[in-house]
Amino acid sequence: MPFERLTLLFREIGVHRGRRWGFREVFGFPTLQDLPFLHLASRVKSAYEGKDVPGHRGWPAQREALQWLVDKGRDGICALDEKGIDVKPTRFRTYYIEDGHHRALALYVLGENETRARIKR
Repeated sequence: MPFERLTLLFREIGVHRGRRWGFREVFGFPTLQDLPFLHLASRVKSAYEGKDVPGHRGWPAQREALQWLVDKGRDGICALDEKGIDVKPTRFRTYYIEDGHHRALALYVLGENETRARIKR
């Protein structure tokens, strides 16, 4: 699934496994719902590379989660779930990400242009 066809479904993502703040708060978006994936992913990649690091205190926990995945590399990320991230179709020929946000972001940080995806109806 090409990243340009992905859209975020939820208002906030990344608040689990002990992380108090998600990507919405860390990057100052009013909501992530209906945001094109690449809009967030480009900001995350820039921050991850140290170019435009958000001052929010939640960034270190999000970066740590991404680092764990980035360290695994493309093959390691794909091995976590061979069927890929869970997506569902929108009305606009794009797909909402339902599960796998961090995996998709880590792949983008690694320079990938697409990810494996499992389409849920």
